[in-house]
Amino acid sequence: MDYIHEVVTMLEKAGLMESVDSAALTMLARNYSIFIKASKQLEKDGLTVSSDRGNLSPHPAIKIAKDSEMICIKLMEKFGLTVKDRSKLPALGANEENPLEAFVKGMKEVR
Repeated sequence: MDYIHEVVTMLEKAGLMESVDSAALTMLARNYSIFIKASKQLEKDGLTVSSDRGNLSPHPAIKIAKDSEMICIKLMEKFGLTVKDRSKLPALGANEENPLEAFVKGMKEVR
């Protein structure tokens, strides 16, 4: 997944990458992979499927591709990976701690 490496490099250069971002980037990578697989399945099978009675209906992979695409777009917006959103993300200063990371560090296990 070279594109993930490129995204991480771009975010690090911009001062936007934090260690807590790895889970969200993993979700982005997985959903992008699902989108690609569903798209390839649609290219292979076509956009419709036939029932046992001969009725045509949309291929189930259309919904899978659409759902994963929407998740990817939302995550891409959060990371500033769209032209519009990239300009909105402020870079953290060198000594400034990400608020989420500070919260996670301060969490104590309660049983």
